[in-house]
Amino acid sequence: MVVRGLALCVAGASLLVITGCSNGSGDAAACAEPSPAPPSVTALMPDGLSFDGVGTVTDVVSTDGHVTVQAVTAKPIDEVTVLIQDAVTAAGYRPAGMDNEGFEAEVFFTSGAYAAGQALVRRAECEGQWDIELVLIDPGTVPSTTAPAPS
Repeated sequence: MVVRGLALCVAGASLLVITGCSNGSGDAAACAEPSPAPPSVTALMPDGLSFDGVGTVTDVVSTDGHVTVQAVTAKPIDEVTVLIQDAVTAAGYRPAGMDNEGFEAEVFFTSGAYAAGQALVRRAECEGQWDIELVLIDPGTVPSTTAPAPS
């Protein structure tokens, strides 16, 4: 009974999201503009990271040595993957590869010798928009590559 109730709640919420983002004709103009995160939230982004040319940052969470940035963009996926790579590189990370399948894409990053993060770009509920989820290790948690080896 609990599972059925949960399934109905999820289905109802999905309908609200779809209804709120479409007028049934696939018209992107019917979609509401994403709400930008307040400056107190975007301040959690690593120094030097800016999504100004990428899209609208809607949330940032910093937990357990990781920073997660949620954003929405209307730019084409081929363009947005390069813009994300440029933005993250400007923050001191290094690009480590990209996988673009046209309907979703991943961009990978390193910091020193460590895998440092990934951006996932997927189609949003609203036609013509893409959801971005960028997860990076907090630069302050990366061990120095010049540190002596443990004894």
